[in-house]
Amino acid sequence: MENRNQFIFIKAVALMICCVLLISAIAMTAFADDSDNLVSLFSEDNEPSDEKIDYTLAPCKAVFKKNTHAQFVQFTDDNGNSFSHALKLTPDKGKAALEVKVKKSGYYNMAVSYLLDAAEGSDWTFSLLVDGKQPFENADTITLPRYWEDGAKIRKDAYGNEIAPTQVSANQVREKRLFPKNGESDTPYLIYFASGIHELTIANSSQTVTLTSVSLVAPEYTPTYKEALADYKEKNYKNYSGKTVTAEGEDACLKSSRSLIAKADRSSLKIHHASATRDVLNYIGGTSWQQIGDEIIWQVNVPQTGLYRLGISYLQNTVINGVSYRHLKINGKTPFKEARAIRFDYNTSWNYTDFCDKDGQPYLFALEKGVQQISLSVTLGDNLEVFRNLKQAVSDLGDLYIDITIITGESPDVNHDYQLFKRIPNWEKRLKSIRSQLGVITDMIRKNSGKRGSTMIAAADNVARIVSNMLNHPYTAQVYVQDYYNCYTTLSSWLFDIKKMPVAIDQIHFYAPDGESPESDIGFFDSFFFGAKRFLASFANDYASLSGDKKEGKKQLKIWVNWGRDQAMVLNNLIEESFGAYAEKELGYKVDVNLELVNASLVKGILSNNAPDLALHQVRSEPVNLAIRGAICDLSKFDDFQDVITRFSDTAILPYQYNGGTYALPDQQTFFLMFYRKDILDRLGVGVPKTWEEFLAATAVLQRNNMNSYIPYIKIANENTVNTGIGSLNLFPSILMQSSGKFYNRDLNQCLLDSAKSVEAFQYWIEMYTKYKLPTEAEFYNRFRLGISPLGISPYTLYNTLSQAAPEIDGRWGIATVPGIKDKETGEINRTVSGGGTGCSILSVSKNKDAAWVFLKWWTQAQTQLSYNNNVEAILGSTARVPLATKEAFEKLSWKHSDLPVLSEQFDLVREINEVPGSYYVSRAVDQAYWNVVTNGKNVKDVLIEWSAVANDEIARKIKEYSH
Repeated sequence: MENRNQFIFIKAVALMICCVLLISAIAMTAFADDSDNLVSLFSEDNEPSDEKIDYTLAPCKAVFKKNTHAQFVQFTDDNGNSFSHALKLTPDKGKAALEVKVKKSGYYNMAVSYLLDAAEGSDWTFSLLVDGKQPFENADTITLPRYWEDGAKIRKDAYGNEIAPTQVSANQVREKRLFPKNGESDTPYLIYFASGIHELTIANSSQTVTLTSVSLVAPEYTPTYKEALADYKEKNYKNYSGKTVTAEGEDACLKSSRSLIAKADRSSLKIHHASATRDVLNYIGGTSWQQIGDEIIWQVNVPQTGLYRLGISYLQNTVINGVSYRHLKINGKTPFKEARAIRFDYNTSWNYTDFCDKDGQPYLFALEKGVQQISLSVTLGDNLEVFRNLKQAVSDLGDLYIDITIITGESPDVNHDYQLFKRIPNWEKRLKSIRSQLGVITDMIRKNSGKRGSTMIAAADNVARIVSNMLNHPYTAQVYVQDYYNCYTTLSSWLFDIKKMPVAIDQIHFYAPDGESPESDIGFFDSFFFGAKRFLASFANDYASLSGDKKEGKKQLKIWVNWGRDQAMVLNNLIEESFGAYAEKELGYKVDVNLELVNASLVKGILSNNAPDLALHQVRSEPVNLAIRGAICDLSKFDDFQDVITRFSDTAILPYQYNGGTYALPDQQTFFLMFYRKDILDRLGVGVPKTWEEFLAATAVLQRNNMNSYIPYIKIANENTVNTGIGSLNLFPSILMQSSGKFYNRDLNQCLLDSAKSVEAFQYWIEMYTKYKLPTEAEFYNRFRLGISPLGISPYTLYNTLSQAAPEIDGRWGIATVPGIKDKETGEINRTVSGGGTGCSILSVSKNKDAAWVFLKWWTQAQTQLSYNNNVEAILGSTARVPLATKEAFEKLSWKHSDLPVLSEQFDLVREINEVPGSYYVSRAVDQAYWNVVTNGKNVKDVLIEWSAVANDEIARKIKEYSH
């Protein structure tokens, strides 16, 4: 009976399994019929072959779902387009849920129509999810540009020089397809959607944005020129025969960057509207127009429908013996494939090019009668494949270098047999692959440039030679490691340089195919007399004053800046744009500003009775040192002082306070941040440290693998280093404050370097060098990108450098707050860090202190600081990002969304240190104590007692000297 029951049970189970299998088979068959043979929703192939792409797919418009994180609005843009059901997202609660019904499976582009809030000033960064997943790499940081337009007429300074109009955010809805910002593709993202209903989520918005539509659209089919020409003939287009249609470079109607403003060049008559005696706006672009994707749009009025030739007057004197490329679109569409990469060859002066094929045959463009939009955007062009291959080669070189370093260390013993070919997996295969990649790269460069040699070819050939030597001499491969390292770093730098594509545009011409070229013909005598005029005019120019001469009197401010000229010009343009209106609103009258670029100290200005009213970007120690001499004003006397200082972090003004007064507002603030290589720490099984104990434990693991950690130390070698303040020189102040220690007593007339807390913190800090053997001096940036130091502490400004200049480790590194000390009773970790920075002050000799205070309020407000930084970045690149002290502006910078919480948290944890008379000696005392212990092996307590006494003597002397 029991056996019979078991038999029945087994039959029942078997029957159930069969049913499940049958149902599954039916479901799979149905799914296969509906989704193109079980193709996954997300294809790993972002660039499928042409036969997989259907260019005739019908568009699928997404529907906004009801959600509580955004609001629906109605509005009309400046083009007269009305929108009745748009969705407004804000950074604090910006999340849009959409639903899209896909009728036919296939590869789609996603197109977004949007309008950015004019009150903000950055591009729009957001994350995208499809059915709860990222549809492609970097979908968490998609960036769409903000478009800018001239907001006013051309202005002139006191010398008659033209100044570019104010740039304002264009109040026009723009439709953009999602596009890789990093330049690794020249086509929009392809996303595979199976038929059916899908949910789209747009979140983590960096700006206030209004979405008018989100759609899935078929990829744009771009014909070859041969195909386009056949289409022109089929549509019976005739050659145009009228006058040349010209777009002046400086007359661009829209730009994707605020820095793309009209500029003046008076170097040559080859550029139109050039003046020998003053600046006349006559071109656009140059080094401010070199980032991948940056776009400039012009409008031209086409007199009749027909076929036109294209000619461009340009200057490309930056990519030496190289080429810059631009992608041409007409009314938002690429006319033919060849227009994706218009070449601008190197030339030391203004040049003219006709857009022709390799045989010199001009390309023709079909233009319709009426107003047409012409756009040029920065692209890698023919260098796209070079960049991709170079990135892969550099990545492979870096991975192999880490494997070598783990075995040999940074400085291999050339006489030691490491047997790298046995200990490193796939040694020979990896080296051969790298050598092959380098050969492909050099062939591509030669083909694109038409030259047999260049600095980049030489660098690639050097690496290939070293790789060949390592292959041919496997037992002595370690001999070549240092050369391998040097050439690898050179090749890595090209990943950053190759993406720079600057071009300046004078004029764009569309002209009759059978007509004369619009190229300018400058005669010898015209050029000679123009040069003579320029030479004579140079004697009358005032190169120091950026604002021109202003009338002396109550309503004028004089400001000195000892900056780079580009930064000073940015400030001057901002003053011209917005300070006048701000001052008139605050004071009831206009204030003229005379901005001067000088190379003199404030002390010299005061002694010569030629001091300015204001000082910006003063070094950390200067405000207090000038305050005790009565040279600058106490800002706390102004009525709205307390409101103004809420712009900054809690202790930001502490270094500028003394004896109850505040003598500067912070305009820059720096702090330390921890950087780590995700790939290397994961490989070694090391977590991201939260405490110093964990940091040192991680260091021990790295050292066992011939790597190391890094902590900062700036050696005091001159007066400038001392004046930066002790908080930015090393980690001792941070560790002291994490231990609840202090630098000065309550009365700020003695340092406490000899206290028990200071001795304990100093001992803890110094053992990182003596006991744990961290390097005392090292170039962390290079060591980090190479993996030699995959964990370290550095000023947070390194973030921008790594983001822009180290593309070979993109996605392989991360940031975290600086490790701290855990409280034994509460278990809380104190991660306080010290800071550095600069301040801005009003001089006591100023005759217009109220206007000067208004200027400081304008200068330190979030919008001004953000605008200043964005313009500086646009000209000099993101590596020149300004360390803003105004927190609201700091948080609105274009950080990666996932990193902003870490940066904001560390910003909040900064605790500044007082500056007192003679405090420069405290910095020197710490430096001397450091070297006495590290180099001479002296006792920590003894040297701190000795140097604390020296510092206190200097503090007492200074206080006595100025206590009157």
